[in-house]
Amino acid sequence: MSSDNFAVRVEGLGKCYHIYDRPQDRLRQAIVPRLRAIAGRSPGRYYREFWALRDVSFEVGRGETVGIIGRNGSGKSTLLQVICGTLAPTAGLAITRGRIAALLELGAGFNPDFTGRENVYMNGTVLGLSQTEIDARFDDIAAFAEIGEFIEQPVKHYSSGMYARLAFAVAISVDPDILVVDEALAVGDAKFQKKCFRRLEQIKANGSTILFVSHSTEQIRSFCDFGLVLDKGKPLFWGDARQATVRYLASIFPDQANSRTTPAIQPIAPVGPQAGPDGWLTIHPDDSETHTFGIGGALTNWCKIQGLDQPNILPGGRHIRIQCDFSWDITFLKPIIETEGYDQNITLGITLSDKKGTYLFGCNGFDAGLWIDCMDSQHRTIEFELSAPHLAEGDYFLGIAIALGNLAHHIQLKWHDNLLQLKCVESNKRVFGTIAVDYTMVEINP
Repeated sequence: MSSDNFAVRVEGLGKCYHIYDRPQDRLRQAIVPRLRAIAGRSPGRYYREFWALRDVSFEVGRGETVGIIGRNGSGKSTLLQVICGTLAPTAGLAITRGRIAALLELGAGFNPDFTGRENVYMNGTVLGLSQTEIDARFDDIAAFAEIGEFIEQPVKHYSSGMYARLAFAVAISVDPDILVVDEALAVGDAKFQKKCFRRLEQIKANGSTILFVSHSTEQIRSFCDFGLVLDKGKPLFWGDARQATVRYLASIFPDQANSRTTPAIQPIAPVGPQAGPDGWLTIHPDDSETHTFGIGGALTNWCKIQGLDQPNILPGGRHIRIQCDFSWDITFLKPIIETEGYDQNITLGITLSDKKGTYLFGCNGFDAGLWIDCMDSQHRTIEFELSAPHLAEGDYFLGIAIALGNLAHHIQLKWHDNLLQLKCVESNKRVFGTIAVDYTMVEINP
């Protein structure tokens, strides 16, 4: 993607740090290479290179929201610092257009000895606001932060949550063209996070570009248009936010899905959904699809669904039956159980999510109390029976997952996030929001 209507453009970006094994090596690096160059000899070096970022390229259009996700140490914060101009790149370039407001880390730019009020004025000035503009916005900033009389106290006495409230309130007060948020909302309570996301939605609706770092796949899916997955400083995936979270989840599992696959279980050739004369829709999952992850060692052979209006219409309130046939490799699972301490229980679960990737509900053998000892056999068929929820009209996705262990301590073996795309056309019940529930309402006389 390349256009003139961009807000952020990153091309071949790299950031390298020099790692010195001994303190004296730093001094040698400052002196010896110059002396060797004067003598006409190769300079040599006394450090090791560590590339926090390497070959990162992407482009973000105006008004788009990008979620950046990856393991700790993958380079997320470094990337944002380079984009914001607080860190110089070693290679490549980062171009931005417009005013940037950044929450790179908790309380960044705050003087701990200054009061909250003084820090608001100092930070606002750094962000490009005039004294008059800050005066006009101060009451709104203080009201959003909700720290009360502590606004007049030194911020060194603030809790981490109070820091986050005030820092976020200042950052969003400048009406930025580009807003950068680096996990700063993780310390806030649920009520404050909801308030922040409501404000972020307003900023997004006003046409601002948002770069958002989070470890929450739900937040990335529901809030972002695109996703960037970083792994050890390199881009692993760039594209649709939903697909990005699946690639991220796949990356955090051990690299066993391919290297440890054994001939004990052989996948059935994938076939598209096929409706039979008995009303059952049969699906053979495709292990090659992008929306799968897990360490391997298990397969869903087929899945049958009864109760849909053909071909894939999910009627609200309809009695639905879902049968799943799955198998696993004992020789694959046994060492995992012995070394990681997982229970010998293997189970299967189903999920339903919307097109943003927000999970609406899920059910599994852990909750149902169904125990299947994976050492007793290598194959099971199970059935779910449920009443389909009344959903708002739109597209939804049925997912299926096989896991080992128990509810508190388990590992995903194979997860198909988009097993089947369903459509809901609710005609019998008005749905306000996403899902409707059955209820009664009566008048109680005073």
